[in-house]
Amino acid sequence: MRGPRGRARWPFHRPSQTTPLIMTTTHTQWSISNIAHASYIGFLEIESGEYFEVMETDTRLVFGGSCNSGFLQSGYILREDGETLAETLQELHADLETYYRDGAQYVSRIVCNDRM
Repeated sequence: MRGPRGRARWPFHRPSQTTPLIMTTTHTQWSISNIAHASYIGFLEIESGEYFEVMETDTRLVFGGSCNSGFLQSGYILREDGETLAETLQELHADLETYYRDGAQYVSRIVCNDRM
């Protein structure tokens, strides 16, 4: 696909800087999370040997990995009212284990992009 001036365009559209980037997965609609003021939680490793870095915002835990270009978000889990950080981390860990063991169709709370 070519945009104005003959440049290649991404297969998704972002009409303005205030509109969040949206990519559709087979099960959910994933959008990038604002982590400008997030707190770094640390690493979360699962049984398969995969590991993720976790960041905390007011409404969600965002997981992914860091590289030389920044933090690449793989997905997030929304925090429920009254849920502690430890409880949300346990749910995130359980869903990531399920995702890698059984498949995306069996997770209950995480929202992830196609890169996973």
